[in-house]
Amino acid sequence: MRLHAQGQSGLKPFASLFLADPWRLRADLHCHSYFSDGVCAPSELVAMAKVQGVELFALTDHDSLKGQDEARAAAEACDLAWVSGVEVSVTWANQTIHILGLGFDPHDPVFVSGLDHVRAQRLARAQAIDRSLAQAGLPGALEAALERVREPEQI
Repeated sequence: MRLHAQGQSGLKPFASLFLADPWRLRADLHCHSYFSDGVCAPSELVAMAKVQGVELFALTDHDSLKGQDEARAAAEACDLAWVSGVEVSVTWANQTIHILGLGFDPHDPVFVSGLDHVRAQRLARAQAIDRSLAQAGLPGALEAALERVREPEQI
């Protein structure tokens, strides 16, 4: 993955804000919408950030780029600097860790494919847990969970 100085990443406004006075920059660079484990639309989060005086905003949903275009459009509409973002969930040394990524092209096919793979692995894990729960006498756990979420791929 490459950083993009212009275009889809939003890095140009970030750089100008940061260079102006990095110690006074009001930024929210870790925010989740309903495309992840949040409850608001990306545009609602942008509006709330603007009201709170945020100058730079990134939507960083877990393993999903679905809200990036909406967040960018909402930020541009209210003159709020935006940078692309995502929180990638990975397993390393038998531990689940979350890596925050900022300033990339959210339409890069290689990156999109990589996130598709991460979500597929999560679904396979959920299905294995569901089978174990069914064998322990708790059938239908995954089905019940899927009924309660907006985005099934986030299970």
